[in-house]
Amino acid sequence: MKKLLPGLSLMSALVAVCPAAAATDETQPWAIGTAWSTDKSEILYREVHFAGDPDHDLTTRVEYRRDNDEVFAEKDIDYSVSTTAPAISQIDHRNQARIVTRHPNPEPGPVVELEVRPHDSDEIRTQAFDYEDGLIIDAGFDPFIREHWDRLAEGRRVTTDFLVPARMDTVHISISKTDNSECNFPSQNMHCFVIKPAGLLRMVSWFVDPIRIAYDTESRRLLMFEGVSNLRDDAGEPRNALIHFEYF
Repeated sequence: MKKLLPGLSLMSALVAVCPAAAATDETQPWAIGTAWSTDKSEILYREVHFAGDPDHDLTTRVEYRRDNDEVFAEKDIDYSVSTTAPAISQIDHRNQARIVTRHPNPEPGPVVELEVRPHDSDEIRTQAFDYEDGLIIDAGFDPFIREHWDRLAEGRRVTTDFLVPARMDTVHISISKTDNSECNFPSQNMHCFVIKPAGLLRMVSWFVDPIRIAYDTESRRLLMFEGVSNLRDDAGEPRNALIHFEYF
């Protein structure tokens, strides 16, 4: 079994896994994310990550679970056309909200299609966006960070566009290294990065506060995410979350 990240523990309901499972067996989790309120006063939910091949460090399926292990939302991720702008299919079983992105062509470009069913409406909204190299969709920020690792680790800033499904729009963002104390994670063997709007900021309520992410300096795996969650709370309101990750 691969070494667990320091400072984390699994709930007994989530450790009934076989560490020796074959790499192509998607029935066994390869990572767990525990989502806390930002003051760490309560656990909001857990993300159970599965991978077609864990050695690629790419999650291909996520189950979002409550403390009683009930799956209340699910997401499938397909990186076959683009690793930074994957095709995703996410459903929230509490309200049937859906987010789907797809590439209409077998090669990247010229567009990416977005389909959204909001949490408070039966209306299906669709939009096509021009595909640009480096566009980030959902979990694509993780391979994007690793692709630009050396530049970011040296303290240089990287800019790109990030798709925000809730706004049916993209936001131009900057990613840069910051002091480790900015990341709420009990390790010094990490790099802490901050994601902020770049250039002329449009008033996008989704992205008022910066997003902070921490990565292990050796494995280059995501340790911590703090920012707006891709899942609303039970009342349908946006919320911020602090997510700590551990790997098998």
